[in-house]
Amino acid sequence: MPPTPSALPLRVGLAGVGRFGQLHAGVLADLPGVELAALADPDPDCLARVADRHGVTARYGDALELIADDSLDAVVLATPDEQHGSQARAALAQGHHLFVEKPLAPSWQDARELQQLAVVAGVTLQTGLILRYEPSHRLLQHQIAAGSFGDLVSIRARRNCSRSSFAAIADRIHTVHRTLIHDIDLVLWLTGSRVTSVMAMEVRQGDHLAPQGCFALLRLANGAVAQLESSWTVPAQAPANVLTDHWQGCIDAELAVVGSQRTARLQGLQTPLQVWGDQGQQHPDLTLWSETGGRVFGALRDQLADFTTCLRRGEPSAVADLNDAVEALRIAEALITAGQLGEVVRLDSG
Repeated sequence: MPPTPSALPLRVGLAGVGRFGQLHAGVLADLPGVELAALADPDPDCLARVADRHGVTARYGDALELIADDSLDAVVLATPDEQHGSQARAALAQGHHLFVEKPLAPSWQDARELQQLAVVAGVTLQTGLILRYEPSHRLLQHQIAAGSFGDLVSIRARRNCSRSSFAAIADRIHTVHRTLIHDIDLVLWLTGSRVTSVMAMEVRQGDHLAPQGCFALLRLANGAVAQLESSWTVPAQAPANVLTDHWQGCIDAELAVVGSQRTARLQGLQTPLQVWGDQGQQHPDLTLWSETGGRVFGALRDQLADFTTCLRRGEPSAVADLNDAVEALRIAEALITAGQLGEVVRLDSG
């Protein structure tokens, strides 16, 4: 893939300016050497508000219209999860470099196809693996990779979200693809090992696509075991740690790693800042996408900066491994099958 000439700003179009897309817009409009050149969203009021805020004149009511804009160097997709596959395929066919928020695609097979299309088109395809850019997770991964933990024994990850957020995803995307995918990626990244088999159980209340809870065991080729948990059961009274202008709630996350020489425990989205008020306690996260003075900082900014820097250099990301992103979807599908059948599902090495 040839690098983009550094003397010119990298023209990026963003599709999707909902609650998370607005954070992407804030980062892209502020990155050096990047021009937020176009926005797309089916909500005309939201589109106009975000475009006016960042001085973007090219505005589209549909992501495919933005993708057809051949003046763009790259496209960022922050659209609803179920739209990623078809929109990504269109963007790659158009020859755009592409960043896709997770999940990369609705299925492992679709993700593999997108990966192959990117190779054929000679463009960069990167997906959102935001925890790889968070400082505590990065330090932990570096220590494990350096051998400080010895042989890995186990990984335990918890990612439980506000009960009030469940309605927005209940019939759109499976919990494994929405939240557990983060921790599947962490397992691949931290261990550097292949998952050989999985077991899973679901907790369901009502007839929704997404279960309220998913609980999984993963066996790795290096002998380690990973235990993953994700649910939508955190009550409204829990301290809020996700605080933006358009999204508030709690993510109760924890990661524990046990090795033969060291162990580690990481409380996700924790901060020394605590705010008490009539609306309850707030523990604002300062590591993932903190907003200060109208600017967005944290791992999201580092992730998009990595994407745009890689385009300029003409090389793939050393952090966001596309092979791992594709493999994580294969593991996700195995977990869904295991939860439905109540059986161990084995994954071959292909």
